[in-house]
Amino acid sequence: MEPRDQEPETFGTVLRRIRQAKRLTQREVARAIGMDFSYFSRLEMGRFNSLPTRDTVAKIAEAMRCTDTETMELLAAAGRVAVEMQERPALRRLYRTAAQLPEAMLEELITAAEEQLKRQQTKATGEQGRDS
Repeated sequence: MEPRDQEPETFGTVLRRIRQAKRLTQREVARAIGMDFSYFSRLEMGRFNSLPTRDTVAKIAEAMRCTDTETMELLAAAGRVAVEMQERPALRRLYRTAAQLPEAMLEELITAAEEQLKRQQTKATGEQGRDS
């Protein structure tokens, strides 16, 4: 039997996974952002014809004290792109391309990008030290 491709998580499943990992209840998160509990529950259960706005996702992420990665996961699951992707078309191209890569190649790309960023940060720190 062939392995099946894993289907992408819905906004509700991503929201539930992150919320539970942070040991928060639906009521706690809804209360923190002034949202009706039943609305939050329906979001998590996927009982809407539309997905939450970027602002709603941002409020939820802030209330749950999400990391940048968790916030991006929520935004992606809601079909909302981060502001950075709107402002930088090259990031959209990179994302579209990377999304089609096999997992191993994607990991190589991430590792290479992280190493490049570290080199760039180290160089910038060294140049600041010389300017002082």
